[in-house]
Amino acid sequence: MKNILLCCLLLGVTGLLSAADAPAPSSGVVDDKVPVGEYLYANVQKLPPAEGALKVIFTSPGPHRVVVAYGRRFRKDRKSRDGSVEAERETYKPRLAELSDNGTTALFRNLTPDFYDLFVIDPSSMSFYEGTALHKLGRDETLTETEVAGFQEEIRRSLGLRDDRIGGWEGFFDHKRIERIEVSEGRAGVLMQQMRLGVALAESGDRLKGTIHSLDVVWVERAKVAEAGWQVINRQQIYREELVSKEFF
Repeated sequence: MKNILLCCLLLGVTGLLSAADAPAPSSGVVDDKVPVGEYLYANVQKLPPAEGALKVIFTSPGPHRVVVAYGRRFRKDRKSRDGSVEAERETYKPRLAELSDNGTTALFRNLTPDFYDLFVIDPSSMSFYEGTALHKLGRDETLTETEVAGFQEEIRRSLGLRDDRIGGWEGFFDHKRIERIEVSEGRAGVLMQQMRLGVALAESGDRLKGTIHSLDVVWVERAKVAEAGWQVINRQQIYREELVSKEFF
């Protein structure tokens, strides 16, 4: 594991990220297309001025890596979007780093004070690294290990592949893998991967050449009737891209 130095130039942001950098000759991204996930991240041209910045320095090149900073203060599980204006909603989105020096430097500009969790996604090696807090309060210490395990199994069934989903993001992706679950007070945060291996069409109507990959943080709440499973409250898509690979990160 090679250390990644996290230089925190923003008051209130601290941390150290450790990951193995695995450069590869191919980016894994499908050529001749418009990136499908650009809308996920804040448009810096629309953001109000802020003095904060965050620089991440890697020990090896990675020109195709994607580095995302996900602030905690305005996440969908803790702040209502009702009544917010466009400029506010833009600040709620994850931030995409500007890469330089052959991918060894990732810079985030115009940041407001917050705690930022980092995602480092490398389509060259089909790997990603993360340390995000999935739930505001963390896990519920009042639950027994047996109860936590039972809830996690219920959540996996609720968010997994099912025959009763016709449309929407739940029905669009035909391969799903849950990475982590944090349960607290009848709610839970879930980190999951999703893929679309079936036919997918671009806005033009053309069939996409590659596979749509998605990394998602999903918040769920347990229904009052246990048989109804866990219901999705909100979802934040951290990454969405059309890649050559048909395997999970």
